[in-house]
Amino acid sequence: MTLPAFLLPALVAYLFLAVAGVIDKVLLQTTIVSPRAYAFYVGILSILVIFLLPFGVVSMPDRRILVAALVSGFANVYALWAFYSALKGHEASRVITTVGALIPVFTLLLSVIFLDEFLGPFQLLGFFVLLLGGIAVSSGENVRKKYTFELFNHAAQSAALFAISFTLMRFVFLTEPFLNGIFWIRVGGILGALSIIAVPENFRRIYWATKKIPKTAPVPFLFNQGLGGVGGLLQNYAISLGSAALVGAIQGVQYAFLFLLSLTLMRYFPQLKESENIRQKLEKALAVVVVGFGIYFLTIK
Repeated sequence: MTLPAFLLPALVAYLFLAVAGVIDKVLLQTTIVSPRAYAFYVGILSILVIFLLPFGVVSMPDRRILVAALVSGFANVYALWAFYSALKGHEASRVITTVGALIPVFTLLLSVIFLDEFLGPFQLLGFFVLLLGGIAVSSGENVRKKYTFELFNHAAQSAALFAISFTLMRFVFLTEPFLNGIFWIRVGGILGALSIIAVPENFRRIYWATKKIPKTAPVPFLFNQGLGGVGGLLQNYAISLGSAALVGAIQGVQYAFLFLLSLTLMRYFPQLKESENIRQKLEKALAVVVVGFGIYFLTIK
């Protein structure tokens, strides 16, 4: 059994993202006040890539690669905006499940059409098993509202933008070293953030949303964003090593980690407690096992 090169970085990435998700719950940061403000700040934080400049790892790529990198970063910022807008207007469990299911499907289609990347039989089996396991483990426990076309439409827009970002990212990494590729992708993220505040109404809303943030919020928020940033960087690195569609499908692992961490820590942090229903917890535990089988199938040649 040989582990694919992308598997370990992807697993560690989703562990970081799951820990960030747990801290989100503990700090009650899951309520999104302004989706556009969140997207703006995530995008503008990409300016940290300037620290790569003194190390001589940045160079101007081919024009096609440059455009792909910039569009990848740009699309990621707007994908975040669409995702958190969907979260604000619909039940979180519905949105997370739908977006999580659609991203790998859209990414697989784009990868086949534009990158000529095809999955082997066991990879394809692992892809669908991971997809099903991820849907099961991320499903909400106390969903009250009906599933609507409007919800699907908003979730699909977000998933499509994420898929475009990941597919273009993979295209960049096929020819560029990781650090150079990530530099130009992050520059695209900065451009995406600036394009948001270029609209006066957006600038005004972001300004007032920022004014409402409690003075004690920035420290835990930045710490958690740091964890999420490391997770995102490792996810990008995994995409540089293998199929973007498979890296997206493995996101089910993040939901599995989140479930296990919440189950372990809810005694100490009541905010993590979601349900007393034993049947639902057993169903999620079974879904975690399904995710494990999906990962196993990816290791078979």
